[in-house]
This record gives sequence, C-alpha cells and structure tokens, in this order.
Amino acid sequence: MSELLLLSNSTTAGNGYLEHAQEAIRELAESTSATARHVAFVPYALADRDAYTSRVAAALEPWGLSVHGVHRGDSPARIVEEADIVFVGGGNTFRLVDALHRTGLIEAIQRAVAGGTAYLGSSAGTNVATPTLCTTNDMPIVEPPSFRTLGLVPF
Repeated sequence: MSELLLLSNSTTAGNGYLEHAQEAIRELAESTSATARHVAFVPYALADRDAYTSRVAAALEPWGLSVHGVHRGDSPARIVEEADIVFVGGGNTFRLVDALHRTGLIEAIQRAVAGGTAYLGSSAGTNVATPTLCTTNDMPIVEPPSFRTLGLVPF
C-alpha cells in the first residue's frame, strides 16, 4: 500500500516553503524503497510552472530529493511512472483538475499510487486526492472536462 501525505498548505507563518512539514516529508521519502528518491512534481495549479517547480526543488533538494516537473518533457505520465514520490502542489484546483485530465495524469497517478509510489499533496494537491472537485472553495477559472479527481482517499 502506498503512503499518502496530505498537507492543507505549503507555508506557515514564520517558516519557509514546506518547512513546517519537513519531518513528515522526510519520513515519506524514507518509506520508499528507492535510494534516489525522485519526485515527480505536478505544478499545474499555478500559471508559472517553471517558477513553481524551481521553488519546490529549492525546498526539497537539500533534503535529498530530486525534483522533476511533469510539464518538462514529452510525457508527463512517464515522469510520474518513473518517480518514487508524486507531489501535486497547490494553487487553483479547477486549473489543476483541468490539466490533470488533459495530460492523462488522473489515470497515471492512480496507477502509480496503486503500484506503491508515495503521494504528497498540498492544498489543491490534497483536494484532488479525494474523489471529486466538488469540495474545493476555489474560484472556477476554467471548466475541466470532468469534476472527477484521483480518489486516493474515499472521502
């Protein structure tokens, strides 16, 4: 069974990005059987995907995690399949769900997690771990083809 770490946010007052969850993230990484600890980062909830990926890499790489943005390369699904941890970041949940459906990552992430890949979600990335988009309080800035999400937790 895969490990899930679902964070309500990625920052807290007085701490750097993801710093409040550093110990839990390290434990999640240690739960993987891999020694390289490759993270497939899904930056689709924000518009500037490169800057977002750089921010995540700056936070996680000092902890021994190698971050790869799924938006860089020919196949986001392949990046997910080759990862030890899938990290879906926060931002606008509607934008995120739309991109997950358009790129085929709903199914790819579900397969990876079912196969033992660890999952890390923050904010919108936690929202999409549920069965549906209908619990978000985000503004609907785009209309995804479906409100179905990952369903990694049944509620």
